Amino acid sequence: MKKKPILYWVSVVLCSLGLLVSSGMFLRQWMERRSAESSYQTLTDKVITPPEYPEDAGETSVQASSEVPLPQVDFDALKAINPQVVGWLYCPDADLSYPVVQGEDNDYCLHHLFDGTKNSAGCLFLDSFCQGLEGKNSVIYGHNMKNDTQFAYLEHYKDQSYYDAHPTLFLLTPEGTLTIELFSAYVTETDGNPWDLTFSSDEEYGTWLTEIQSRSCFASNITPSPSDRVITLSTCDYTFENARFVCHGLVREEPGT
Repeated sequence: MKKKPILYWVSVVLCSLGLLVSSGMFLRQWMERRSAESSYQTLTDKVITPPEYPEDAGETSVQASSEVPLPQVDFDALKAINPQVVGWLYCPDADLSYPVVQGEDNDYCLHHLFDGTKNSAGCLFLDSFCQGLEGKNSVIYGHNMKNDTQFAYLEHYKDQSYYDAHPTLFLLTPEGTLTIELFSAYVTETDGNPWDLTFSSDEEYGTWLTEIQSRSCFASNITPSPSDRVITLSTCDYTFENARFVCHGLVREEPGT
């Protein structure tokens, strides 16, 4: 029997080491995702009182009505955990129910959960350069998680029928509820202008609104105007390298919670 050449055994060892490393990375990512899911579920159970739906109406039918039952958020409890909380993003009859924070910089939130635990799942966060939620365009970022959590939800808006059934999101804040009427969603490159925060004039802002609406992958009967405020939701997309998926919605403010 011929002895196998040393290069053969070197290749075997290297392949085995590569398999061990890749398996370890996969296991670590899986454990982080599970830890993040558990953390946010525990947080939800602690601070959220689920909405009460009328006995004669299902969640889907209520979504289309003008009076949507919303959860109650214990912001005092949230602030005790993370004083940088600015709101809770929610969509009825959907897998979107998460706190939103605003930190001193954007990098920290990419790598830490709402409670401060270091985790690659991160948390939803308002761009640190936004002046709260009062600007013309307030941008909220989140990871497109491969376990379909956080802003992986936004991928549904590539489908017209999904948009038709879920045209409205809600951002519950300590000051009141912001209704977000979605009017545009699309895949874009990182050097685009969806994340512009300030505009030199109403004319420039109006041009921006027309441009982002023209890119939309779904049709909407909403026509934004320069007097409107916009909330933009932004996440990674896997259509091409460094792609992003963004959703834009008009803000309608309702006092109280």
